[in-house]
Amino acid sequence: MNLPELISGLSNEEKSELFGLLKSEFSSTPVLETVKSKLNKEQVTFCPHCKSIEIHSHGVYKGRKRYKCKSCNKTFNDFTGTAISGLKKSDKFQEYIELVAEGISLRKASAKLELNIKTVFDWRHKILSSLSKTNELVFSGIVECDDKQLDISEKGKKDLERKPYKRPSDRDTKRGVSNDKVSIMVASDRKGNVTMRVAKIGRIDTESVEKTIGDLISKENILCSDSHPSIISWAKEKEIEHHTFVASKQHVKNKCYHVQHVNSIDNRYERWVKRFYGTATKYLDNYLNWFVFLEKIKKSLQPIDDFAKVIVSNMDAIAWNRSTDLRYQDLMNPQFSKT
Repeated sequence: MNLPELISGLSNEEKSELFGLLKSEFSSTPVLETVKSKLNKEQVTFCPHCKSIEIHSHGVYKGRKRYKCKSCNKTFNDFTGTAISGLKKSDKFQEYIELVAEGISLRKASAKLELNIKTVFDWRHKILSSLSKTNELVFSGIVECDDKQLDISEKGKKDLERKPYKRPSDRDTKRGVSNDKVSIMVASDRKGNVTMRVAKIGRIDTESVEKTIGDLISKENILCSDSHPSIISWAKEKEIEHHTFVASKQHVKNKCYHVQHVNSIDNRYERWVKRFYGTATKYLDNYLNWFVFLEKIKKSLQPIDDFAKVIVSNMDAIAWNRSTDLRYQDLMNPQFSKT
């Protein structure tokens, strides 16, 4: 049998059907219970309520092992607080993890899983809430940082105080930095560690720089950025060696100090986020975490397994997801910045 000739003789529909069958046969969809069981052998199980490791077994409920904390006397199982906590369709949720890793749209995922699009949307943000700790890292060596402005988006909001935009060109926003935009801080070291965090509405200041990257950079690092006065002032207060650049005049100092890595990250994010046709500012931090995590695992041989491990290990995912409205209000209401 000449397999290449046999395949070339198939119609496009038959090729598509064959691809689907092969993909189903060799599916890499992870079983979350198995992933969690392996993690329990590698790390210490702790109470999701008080973080105590003083726990003991407390029976089994619906096939899941339960524990009881000796400190707070509360019970929990392996998935309490995680994105899968309380889900009734865990098999389809496991399939959806693979679709999220591939960046499949909500409508396509809804059709493939035969689920309501609102359910799929809720699942997406539960999974993305599991990535909330992705930005918790420590930089080493030379660190590049930049501030980036994105238009404020109220996509999906029902009670708008203005007429909805029919097209992006309907927006009447100021050019450059303004209170019509949200600033995010982007930073990366030369080892590929990346962080992207929402800073504030309007122009960044030293407080927003400290809030976003202050816990990631120390005196042991060397900072490279543009000549933004707030970044300069912050680096001076922290006594960090700092090299600034003006793009129109200079790109590299001493053959090693530059901001080319962080500018490349900005460009990759812009290309990646276009597939969503605009993201709501309310959920912006989730999408930033998603992009950062994809950057982290882009060389991984088992990216879906990496997703699964994060999902079953983050017991703060549900709490983060429930705090979305509060974090959005904190961002939008105290507009202290002046432009």
